[in-house]
Amino acid sequence: MAPNFYRDRVATGKAALAPMAGFTDAPFRRLCREFGSGWSVTEMVSAKALVRGNQQGIDIGEPYPGEPDLVVQLFANDPDLAAQASAMLYRHYRPAAFDLNMGCPVKKIVNKGCGSDLMNRPLLAADIVRAMRASVPVPISVKMRLGTDTISVHEVAHAVAEAGVSAVAVHGRTAVQKYEGEADWEPIVALAQALRIPVIGSGDVSSLEAFRRYRDLGIGVMIGRGSLGRPWIFRTVCGGSAPSLAEVAQLAYRHAHLNCAWYGEHHGMRTIRGQLARYFSHFDMGAKLRPNLVRLARLEDFALLLENALGLEPSFPEGRLPERRPRIAQTMPRERAIVARSG
Repeated sequence: MAPNFYRDRVATGKAALAPMAGFTDAPFRRLCREFGSGWSVTEMVSAKALVRGNQQGIDIGEPYPGEPDLVVQLFANDPDLAAQASAMLYRHYRPAAFDLNMGCPVKKIVNKGCGSDLMNRPLLAADIVRAMRASVPVPISVKMRLGTDTISVHEVAHAVAEAGVSAVAVHGRTAVQKYEGEADWEPIVALAQALRIPVIGSGDVSSLEAFRRYRDLGIGVMIGRGSLGRPWIFRTVCGGSAPSLAEVAQLAYRHAHLNCAWYGEHHGMRTIRGQLARYFSHFDMGAKLRPNLVRLARLEDFALLLENALGLEPSFPEGRLPERRPRIAQTMPRERAIVARSG
């Protein structure tokens, strides 16, 4: 067991890639890691569905070849199911750690007693943590919000800390806020001063200044929506340069290529179209390209679009698309539309 996993990763001074359903799959985690993310957390896996034999959970948790420091996130409302699911995924992939989702505000998750609903039941959350700890020899963290409709993060965080979590990550909004308004970091700073384990904050970190401000307070930082269409943010928040338009185009094409290799071309292109539009949204020509980007069906069509619009001939850095079993693409939960609108 590596009890200091989170402390060691936070000490590197790098930002982590926050878990986002529909986004933090293996291709995107790979790109973010290459740009310097300290670690990455998978899309959330349903403990109940996995234990009942749904293959999707295995596919969601699968690392890309050679992926380091993989953290698999589960959502659960039952300690026994969480323990069984953790053990199954550990046998398959030997992740460095597991994370319990206590922050998802989406109705279909909350109505099952999972996600942010656990903020209302800290004793149950603590029991789930204990069960997961007993089932796998790696650290457990939790990702939560400030509360459901009012701030209750201190009570809940202390409960799971007593249950043995190795780190607490907090999104600076309540569940009812979803992604509206500004993230409030003051309760996160106070929590970091009160707990002896690493506290990691997330919410509205999109600049070097914001990143340094929180790091200087001794808080770990996670970046979620700010990385969509901008995996290089993990480099820029550490003082690195942003890529040029030509470099962004090549990177977007590589992301699409990795997606097609992972899921098969049909699913790979369908699930990445919105994010491809985000790659170019930071440039003047982004609005003009968007109608074509969100309709792409083939990788070849994307290459032709880049050639016609930018005069670029994108390369295949990982070679041609392999003949392999496509993974099951994660069904996008309804909050993806919220994420897309929020920027």
